[in-house]
Parts: sequence; C-alpha cells; structure tokens
Amino acid sequence: MEKSSAQNIQDAFLNTARREKQAIIIHLLHGSTLSGRIKSFDKFSVLLDVSGQDFLVFKHAISTISIERKRPNSD
Repeated sequence: MEKSSAQNIQDAFLNTARREKQAIIIHLLHGSTLSGRIKSFDKFSVLLDVSGQDFLVFKHAISTISIERKRPNSD
C-alpha cells in the first residue's frame, strides 16, 4: 500500500492563506460573510480571526472562500 504525501487543493489553499496571513472572505451558505485571517483549520472547521475575535466556522456551512484584494488608490 502506497502512502500519498500529496496535499489536497483545499488544504493547500487554506495553508497558504494562513501562512502568509492573507485577509480572506468566507461566504456562508445562508448568505452572510466573514472577513479575517485564518488562524488554524482541520478536516471539519476553520478558525478565523475577525478583528481580534475568533470564529469557529464549520466547513459544511461555507459556500466560498476568496482572498481579499486591496483596491488600488484612485488619487
């Protein structure tokens, strides 16, 4: 039996966002959004830091996750 050391795409995305401390936006299935930084994640949940407050978000409640992009200044 061969052991697979390849990381799945979800874990790779979440781990990169966590490691680089990128601001992310989580869209939940019921329509609300959370914006913050990933502190940790596991198979079932994501721990999100939103302005100093921790939110434990269960993955089954997540619709999409995107990287928050900074808008260029229009001065």
